[in-house]
Amino acid sequence: MKKMNNKGFSLVELIIVIAIMAILAGAIAPALIRYIDKSRKSNDVSSCKTIKTAVETAMANEETYELLTNNGSGSTIVVTPGTSTSGGGGVSITAGSGASTTAAATEIAANIGEKTPKIKYKKNSATHFIVQITAAGTVKVGMSTDGTNMTYEVAPELDPEYQ
Repeated sequence: MKKMNNKGFSLVELIIVIAIMAILAGAIAPALIRYIDKSRKSNDVSSCKTIKTAVETAMANEETYELLTNNGSGSTIVVTPGTSTSGGGGVSITAGSGASTTAAATEIAANIGEKTPKIKYKKNSATHFIVQITAAGTVKVGMSTDGTNMTYEVAPELDPEYQ
């Protein structure tokens, strides 16, 4: 009788290898998810710092500084994520009205870049970037869940959510 020379893996060997791979994937997945969340938060912090720098650069112009400090009462700027910045798009200022507000929004938008940054970390339900400028000219940037009030202050200080 001829002896058959079977080459390959048995079904049991394949099942064992698949089980080991499943166990390894299950152990690595939580760490990977935490790493991705941390990366998204870091991206949001970077976006807030970019917006803060854009506003501070625009405030180097005297007219913009006076408009944004609003003669002693400060102002709020809402930046809508992911919109084109041409003509001041995606940037709205609540400090008076008229051509000076439009010019300041256009200047800030130009400083931000081609498009406003997107919010990457979606678990906090933030929908907009909010910039608050005090009467003294201090700039604080954060994120808002309702588009009006700052929920998370991200730049310059970090909210515990983003540490």
